[in-house]
Amino acid sequence: MKIRIISGIIGAALAVLILVFHNTFLFPLAIAVLIDLALYELFHAGMCLHCRISVGASFLFGAVLPFLQYYGNNAAIIALTFFCIMAMFAEMVLLHQHVKYQEILFIVAVTILVSNSLNMLNIILLRSPFGLASVILALSAAWIADTGAYFAGSFLGKHKLCPEISPKKTVEGFFGGIIMDVIVMILFAWIYSLITKANVHYLWLIFIAVVCAVISVLGDLSASIIKRQQGIKDFGKIMPGHGGIMDRFDSVLFTVPAFYALECMYTVFYQ
Repeated sequence: MKIRIISGIIGAALAVLILVFHNTFLFPLAIAVLIDLALYELFHAGMCLHCRISVGASFLFGAVLPFLQYYGNNAAIIALTFFCIMAMFAEMVLLHQHVKYQEILFIVAVTILVSNSLNMLNIILLRSPFGLASVILALSAAWIADTGAYFAGSFLGKHKLCPEISPKKTVEGFFGGIIMDVIVMILFAWIYSLITKANVHYLWLIFIAVVCAVISVLGDLSASIIKRQQGIKDFGKIMPGHGGIMDRFDSVLFTVPAFYALECMYTVFYQ
């Protein structure tokens, strides 16, 4: 537990540092590092690292995409996407005796999901009317729900949610995570509105909190299925006591796109 707490504190300190310097190259750099670490962990779990051309193209895509997005080069993003995907399928054709099509399709799917989901933090920062505040909420939505689910499940949990996938998850924890998400998001938005005089639509924020809390469970369970089927406990060991990047960001991959989509709907309907 001591190692877990120390690791968590270090991680939180790094996150704060990155958010403080969000208007510098440090922000896209952090996203690029997270993307490539998550990709490596998933490729290792999926036993695809021998597909060197595809994996290399995936790492290139994950490393460059955040910078192109941050500095607003959309044409280069399209070109990069085309080049990397073509490289992956070229490997499948040229090295078909050693590379299975299932492996290439897995690499393509993971690359698109992980890279674009985490890169959406860039889009939220640059396009959201609330900027950095929205980035913080989008990141926190999954972690707040997970924390609420943990405590609610520990004290009140009696009914298993998905015992074959994640034996520790309970129905009570599921609803506890939703409630925690709603409470924390409202408090954060209330304090933010007091400081910046921003107009916050609390009912819509509650809706976003509920949706993100539910979707975060989908992300968590999806990652749990991969680990269970591959016979591994954690995706990595980069965060002692917590596992790998994917063990901390599996739900974030789902909540960030959901948060941005719902926030875009808010700007359409209420502004």
